[in-house]
Amino acid sequence: MEYMRGYIDRYQGSSKSGEFNWLMQRVSGIALLVLLLGHFFIQHFISAPVGGAGYAAVAARLSDLGWKLFDMTFVTFALYHGINGIFMVIEDYVYSGWRVFWKGFFWVVGVLYWVLAALTIIPFKG
Repeated sequence: MEYMRGYIDRYQGSSKSGEFNWLMQRVSGIALLVLLLGHFFIQHFISAPVGGAGYAAVAARLSDLGWKLFDMTFVTFALYHGINGIFMVIEDYVYSGWRVFWKGFFWVVGVLYWVLAALTIIPFKG
């Protein structure tokens, strides 16, 4: 088994320091599942207007602070979950100096998308 030692040392992937990221990937996945099921149930069964979910219905919902918080929570968990998954892939498969570039790139993309979501959802008036 000693002949495998070099391979095992080289291929530790995200297990080097990824316990917190691994746990948060599962927590955010469960939170996304709960938020998605809640969103689907409320939007399509409880408060579905007769004509469907058109612009007027969405605008009315987004004028409420509770829905804004719900949507921002959903966006935050979705972005965290997706970008954390990308970071795990980068840790596992990128062994060169490109690792810093890709992590920085996806940080910028994640923050940019979160800011765009906040600028769309928070000031929305129905």
